[in-house]
This record gives sequence, C-alpha cells and structure tokens, in this order.
Amino acid sequence: MFKALHNLFKQLSDDASLPNVIDKHEFELSMAALLCEVASVDSDINDKETVAKAHQLSLLLDIDNDRANELLVIASKKSDDSVSIYEFTSKLRNVEYKQRYELIESMWCVAYADGVIDPNEESLIRQVADLIYVTQTDYIKAKLVANPDQS
Repeated sequence: MFKALHNLFKQLSDDASLPNVIDKHEFELSMAALLCEVASVDSDINDKETVAKAHQLSLLLDIDNDRANELLVIASKKSDDSVSIYEFTSKLRNVEYKQRYELIESMWCVAYADGVIDPNEESLIRQVADLIYVTQTDYIKAKLVANPDQS
C-alpha cells in the first residue's frame, strides 16, 4: 500500500497540468524576463547590462550564451507586453529556494553592471525577492555578493 501511495504522489508531482508545476520553457522565460525587467526599469539599458543579462542567464540556467540571447529576445518582448512582474514571479515560487536566491543575486549583478544602482532597480529586486519568498537576509547577502566593494 505504501508503494501505491508513493506512486500516486509521484504521478501527481509529475503532472504538468497541476497549477503549481511549471514547465522548463516557462521557467526559463520567467527567469529571463525578470533579468530584462531589472535592466530596463531605470529606462537606460546599456551594453554592459545587455552583456550581464546574457551572462547571468547562462549561469542561472546552465546554457550557452547563444541560447541565453535567444531566450532574452523572447523574454524582452514578454516583459514589454506584461502588465506586472507577478506574471513571472508566480511561476517561480515553487522552484527550489537555491534557484530563487540565485535569481536575486543575478538581478543584482545586472543592476550593478552599469556601475549605478537606480532606486527603481533596488525596489524591483526587493519586490521580486518578496514575491518569490527570498528572505530579507538572503536579499542583502545577494546584494553584497553581487557587489563586494559595497561592504
């Protein structure tokens, strides 16, 4: 009986039709879109931020730069068309905490890429951290890791 229950739970957790389960493509696009959001929130996207987005996404998803750039093109369009970040953060709440923390760290890296943290960038990253349940302590830790000169 225990084995039957175990199999049932496994089937349920593998069922992509469940509302809390996210497919790989949606996961990747959500991560990419949030990096696009932080790069564009100050209305000044520069080459350093563009390079940082691709680099951070390739690290986050363990993909090559070409694939990262492809995702960023699609994600940028989705980001421009979206009404709020909730569309992206809601899909990331149930992924492993480590991945959520790494996203926040990557967002800080993109924000720091141009050498200036705009208050809107900081606010957006704080908002995302709250919405994906990253602790205040880890939010600050990610900020310090992304810019070691700050401490």
